[in-house]
Amino acid sequence: MKLLYKETLDGICIQRYYSLDGRVRIPDQVDGMPVRELDSYVFSQTVRGREAPPLAVTDEPAVMGEVLEELVLPGTLRKVGAYAFYNCTCLKLLSCHSTVEDWGAGVFTGCSGLEELDIRLMGGPKSCLKEILAELRQTLIVSFRNPQGELGARLVFPEFFEESVENTPARIIMREMHGCGHMYRYCFQGPDFDFREYDRLFPHVQVQEKPELVTRLALYRLYWPWDLTEKARESYWKYIKEHMRETVLGLAARGELEILRWLSDAGDFGEREIEEMTRAAALAADARVSSVLMDAGHRRRESAGKKGKRTFAL
Repeated sequence: MKLLYKETLDGICIQRYYSLDGRVRIPDQVDGMPVRELDSYVFSQTVRGREAPPLAVTDEPAVMGEVLEELVLPGTLRKVGAYAFYNCTCLKLLSCHSTVEDWGAGVFTGCSGLEELDIRLMGGPKSCLKEILAELRQTLIVSFRNPQGELGARLVFPEFFEESVENTPARIIMREMHGCGHMYRYCFQGPDFDFREYDRLFPHVQVQEKPELVTRLALYRLYWPWDLTEKARESYWKYIKEHMRETVLGLAARGELEILRWLSDAGDFGEREIEEMTRAAALAADARVSSVLMDAGHRRRESAGKKGKRTFAL
């Protein structure tokens, strides 16, 4: 890994990152000085408004455009330049602190592949989370961490998009919003994210999104219950029980066996739900899923005091 950078009044500005790996971690310090800024177009193949960086800085290629897959930003960072990730279409994960104060214009333009945001909430008068969410309209999985880096919650933010519709007789253009994702991006009280407002929107997502996404949203809130009220808990459990097939198939497809193990033990399921889980496990055709459910069934029988002989048929 090599860096092209310049010194500023309060630290270091990264201009280019050179590596053979598309998973990038920007250091906190360079030459003993804190990294405060990413330059404009730093990871873009398009360079405008400044000279292109020299090609012979290192034998390693510059990480830019489709090469960038994951990006971890340091806690010292305060500014991201305009169009820093322009057309980084393969960028899937962005990790940062909430203390980044200045996100330049068009930072996420062309980042259509971004799926996950991992953010450490540091407190204070301002958080950049709301600003980032407003820029990203696709379905997004957001991991919330405390200042120590411990995972407190994972939330699903549905997608949304705007459409311009011409009203010809009136000669005006009307904007129509599609999807409930924009409502989820307004769940803030000042700089702080409002988990209870997020939970209050659950009826909307049930109507506007497919069960595959809704079950994932509900599961994550139950598994990571940051500020989850009893009323919201009951609502999420009710939906999960009514959609056991989509729940198990989704967990199997994502390989989230630990959550499946928790679900099998934590859920107060009746015969219908257990039967749906078994059928979904068969459809998933994954021996690991069947094994988790079998183990859960064994523990359930033991806790109920039911013991029987094991039989084997050839």
